[in-house]
Amino acid sequence: MLFELFITLLLINSKVLGDTSSSEEEEENVNNEHEDEHKKSSSHSDHWGYRDQRSWQSAFADCNGKSQSPIDIVTRDVSYDPSLPDIKVQGYDLSDQRELTLKNNGHTLQLQLPNTMRIVEGFDQIYLAAQLHFHWGNTEVPGSEHTIDNVHFPAEIHVVHYNSKYDSIKEAASKQDGLAVLGAFIGIGLHENENYEKILSVIKDVSTEESDTKIPSFNVRHLLPNSLKKFYRYSGSLTTPPCFQSVNWTIFNDTITVSRKQLAALEETLKAGHNQSLSRNFRAPQNLYGRRVLASFPNSHTASGGLSRGDILAIAFGALFALTLLCFSMYAYRQRQQHSKYNPDSRQNVIYKPATKDDV
Repeated sequence: MLFELFITLLLINSKVLGDTSSSEEEEENVNNEHEDEHKKSSSHSDHWGYRDQRSWQSAFADCNGKSQSPIDIVTRDVSYDPSLPDIKVQGYDLSDQRELTLKNNGHTLQLQLPNTMRIVEGFDQIYLAAQLHFHWGNTEVPGSEHTIDNVHFPAEIHVVHYNSKYDSIKEAASKQDGLAVLGAFIGIGLHENENYEKILSVIKDVSTEESDTKIPSFNVRHLLPNSLKKFYRYSGSLTTPPCFQSVNWTIFNDTITVSRKQLAALEETLKAGHNQSLSRNFRAPQNLYGRRVLASFPNSHTASGGLSRGDILAIAFGALFALTLLCFSMYAYRQRQQHSKYNPDSRQNVIYKPATKDDV
C-alpha cells in the first residue's frame, strides 16, 4: 500500500516537473522569436546601402510612396510663386559655443547641431536644427541628390530641422509636417573654401565607420549660399530609409564652391562597412507623381511663357536683324528720292538744233 502511494506521488511529481520544464522551454522559444524578430528589424533599419536601392522598396514601405525624394527639378515646369516667404535662420553662428561632434555613420559625413539653431521665418512653424550631412559621388560621377534639368552637381549639403511642436527629431521624422531640410549644391571652384575646411580638415579622424571626433564650433550659416532668397520648394521625403514622407524641401538656387582638393577629400577618405569606400552616396531622382515644384524667383522659363533663354535670344536677334534691314531699305529709298530731286536727268537740259555749215 505504501509502495503504491510512493509510486503515485512519484508520477505526479514527474508530471509537474515536466509541465514546468515545457512551460519554461516554450517561454524561452517565444523570447528567442522576439529576439530574432528584433534582430531582423535592426538589420533592416541599419544594413542598407546605395548599391541596392531597389531593395529599399520591399524593406521599407514608405520608400515606395508617391512623394519621394530627391527629384529632378525641371525648370520649364517650375511654378513661380512670389508669395513664398524668405527663409530666415537664427542661431547659426556657434562660434562662442561648445565643440560639435562630427561622425562617419557609414552612410554619410554628419555634423550634430544644437536645437538653438532654427528656421524662424519661411514656414508656418519654427523648425529646430538637428544635424547636417553631405552627399557626393566620385571622380567619375557627380553626386548631388537633386538635379536641375537632369544635371548633377559634384555634391550636396542638407541641413535637417524638425518642427518645434514635436519633442525630438525622432518623434517628428514620421509626421507629415515633421521636417524641413535646407539643401544646397556644391560645385568646384578655383579657391579653397575656408568654411568647409573647418570640417574637411579633420575628415581623416573619422575615416572608419561609426568613428567620431570633436571639432571647434563655427558659423554654420557660412556653409550655405550667401543669399537664401532664390530657392525651389516641394513636398518630399527622407532620401534614405525609412524614406518617411515628412520633408518640406528647400533647394537653394545659388551654388557653393569648394576646391578640387577639398572635394577629393570627401570622395576618397571615408570608409563604410567592410572597409568599402564611402562614395556615390546619393539616391536616384524619384518620380514627381503630379507634385508641384515652386520657385521663389522668376527664371527664363517662368518669366517668358516657357521660352528658353536660347529661344529668347534667337527671337531678339531675329527681330533686330529685321528692324535693321527695314531701316536700311528706307534709308536707301530716301537717298534715291533725294538724288532724283536735286540732280535731274541731264538729258532734260539738252537743246537740239540743226547743224550749220560752220559746224560741218
